[in-house]
Amino acid sequence: MKAAGGSKTIGSSFERLLPSQGVASTDPLALYQPVMTALEALQKEITNLQGLPLQIRQISAADPQFRYASAKAPILNPSQCQMDPANVYVQFEGSNRWPDNIAAVQKTKIAFLLKMGELLEEANPNLSARLALENTNHKLLNNAFLDILYPSGSFFRLRIHHERELNLLARTLKDKSLTQASQEENASALSTYKRNFVQAPLHTQAVRTLSTRFPLLSPCIRLMKKWRDSHLLSTHISDELIELLTIRTFVHPGPWSPPDGGVPGFLKTLTLREKWNWRSEPLIVDFNGEMSGKEIDAINLRFEAWRKIDPAMNRVVMFAASNIDPDGITWTDLGPLKVVAARFTSLARAAAAVAKEQGLDIDPQALFAPSMVDYDFVVHLDPKFVGGQQGPEKAAEPVFKNLKTQAQEGKSLAGFDPVRMYVDELRTLHGSSIVFFYNEQGGSVIAGLWNPQTGPRPWKIGLHYNTMPVASSGDGEGYVSINKRATLHDIARLGGDMVSRIEVKK
Repeated sequence: MKAAGGSKTIGSSFERLLPSQGVASTDPLALYQPVMTALEALQKEITNLQGLPLQIRQISAADPQFRYASAKAPILNPSQCQMDPANVYVQFEGSNRWPDNIAAVQKTKIAFLLKMGELLEEANPNLSARLALENTNHKLLNNAFLDILYPSGSFFRLRIHHERELNLLARTLKDKSLTQASQEENASALSTYKRNFVQAPLHTQAVRTLSTRFPLLSPCIRLMKKWRDSHLLSTHISDELIELLTIRTFVHPGPWSPPDGGVPGFLKTLTLREKWNWRSEPLIVDFNGEMSGKEIDAINLRFEAWRKIDPAMNRVVMFAASNIDPDGITWTDLGPLKVVAARFTSLARAAAAVAKEQGLDIDPQALFAPSMVDYDFVVHLDPKFVGGQQGPEKAAEPVFKNLKTQAQEGKSLAGFDPVRMYVDELRTLHGSSIVFFYNEQGGSVIAGLWNPQTGPRPWKIGLHYNTMPVASSGDGEGYVSINKRATLHDIARLGGDMVSRIEVKK
């Protein structure tokens, strides 16, 4: 971006935020060509497998790395896996042999994945295929995936998409005999299924197509994600929501033409987003410019219905719909919370103001440096564990040859991020009383805000946090409040060696 009559640019000052890995910056999509080639090789190997119980119908990519939109470009390193696991879904042909019970379907998937892993390693002894479990406490959710690691460093996470699950979940949800808790569990499982197995592949394909149409869309999205992560909003604002917000800048540029650079697009997206009143307006993105007025009216009607059902915005805060996802809550059902959405808007407003004030003299650090003053406490992490590191020291070399062989086989820690697991555990245990903030792209701190509802209140059975007595009310009723000291001690205990210190706001 050049100043009129001069040669000063602002784009160059942002380049260090998006490493090019030696690839010319004039072709931002070239960064992803190695992983696209690796995906084609994986698809070919899976399609050619002999001995599977059923024929494969479709292999779908469902990951930001496959739509040129990952926060960091994938790096294929033969000596060490530096690539985040890329999600891929395999769908088999229909068969009456599939069970009619969701829990049994999950067990069948595990058997299929085990067989696929064996066949893949037989067909290509150089790759590693490992089965892993997930959602083990939720029988209605997908329970397993297959991690496939190639010698090149490409890393894929394979799950099985069985379309019959959708009908089974929908049918179970209509069962009037279910308890309220079971209905909520089924509704959540159905929403998760649609998000992961239906909408994610569609979204990936749509964004990938747009990225080839607008080559500068990719660096713009990556800058927006870098900005989100820098301000510790990684786990609150989904990748897909960031992509929709950015795409709107390109497909609905208003009276102007689409951005002519990644940095101008990034700054324009911030400016437009700080003006978005998400409390009273839905975000609508038309990927192909073919949405009818009737479709837009239907989305607005759905948004108004959500606001009537949930006026306090306890469940749905931001409503983001598109022509491929008119529901509007696919990428916002799990967040952000109101307090996070408000912070997102205020940060965008502040960044837009800085950009307008400094112009071509803008310092990227002014936009990407996080502020800790608004948080109640900050957990500082040991740098040895940040960025997916496994611990303070490399494991000692086994003394005996047989132990060395075992250590080399199937012991890769690719995709293992202890800090992310720690944050997930904190949310599980303390999510009702604390809102946690974290940069999942190598952040060295975890910030927290106490939930105001944990303040002084009448004591009752079933409070989901550690309490301590406080002054009684005038009517003699006993009041309690969250025991912050004990809770912070528990946070430090859970983190163990990962936590270096906890800084508490005075």
